[in-house]
Amino acid sequence: MINILKGFIIGIGKIIPGVSGAILAISMGVYDKSIYYINNFKDNKKDSIKYLLPLSIGIIISIIFFSKIISYLLDKYYIITMLLFVGLIIGTIPSITKEINKKDYYLIIISFIIFLSLSLLGANNNYILKENITDIIVFILSGVLEAIGTVVPGVSSTALLMTIGTYKIIISSISNITNISNIVINLKIIVPFIIGTIIGLLIVVKIIDYLFKKYHNKVYSIILGLLLSTIVVMMIDTFKYQTSILNIFIGIILMIIGIFISNIFEK
Repeated sequence: MINILKGFIIGIGKIIPGVSGAILAISMGVYDKSIYYINNFKDNKKDSIKYLLPLSIGIIISIIFFSKIISYLLDKYYIITMLLFVGLIIGTIPSITKEINKKDYYLIIISFIIFLSLSLLGANNNYILKENITDIIVFILSGVLEAIGTVVPGVSSTALLMTIGTYKIIISSISNITNISNIVINLKIIVPFIIGTIIGLLIVVKIIDYLFKKYHNKVYSIILGLLLSTIVVMMIDTFKYQTSILNIFIGIILMIIGIFISNIFEK
């Protein structure tokens, strides 16, 4: 029961941009064991399932519940909500910069340019369903990014999803999973996403673990470049809509609050 509650808290962090689910897992003492059981799942299936299942149940319940709230806020208060998210992401930057060497600054610039260019290629940075194999590939990739954000401390998986423009559609699908009329459409999004997440956790986790042991500072430099490009793209996307001065003022206040919230989570 305790691990279900811990999973519930981690799930909240997984759907809020800028908040790292891995950091929350570390703070509650379940990160190291979770990584161990994922890496050794084949050799220790019984204990792995016994430990990981309650956490997974808590995370799933949390994501389904809070995705409805996030989806509503994005629909009704888009600019205000996006500025809060920008603040949450900005607040994670100081903790990431601590992991970077000055000699690796060039990687920040290179990754920033690459990810920004790729993001801007998508006009509004919101993925549009193609109704073909492309959708499956994109949402499997999204699942892999979700897994990376789950494993790498300080990195928000939702920020990664925003970079490729699939965050909003995934959140919407999860929040409407109980809607029978749209269940086929939602499952076409959620199933590949889950498959990608599982692939990421079972395979990419080993790659990430290797890269962090071998190229710790360089990996964080690339991640910082990605996050900086995400912030720029989000700001462009946010202010392309007309809004009132009041909404901008409220949004800026919430952005500042978001920065403080992220700092608290990181600490």
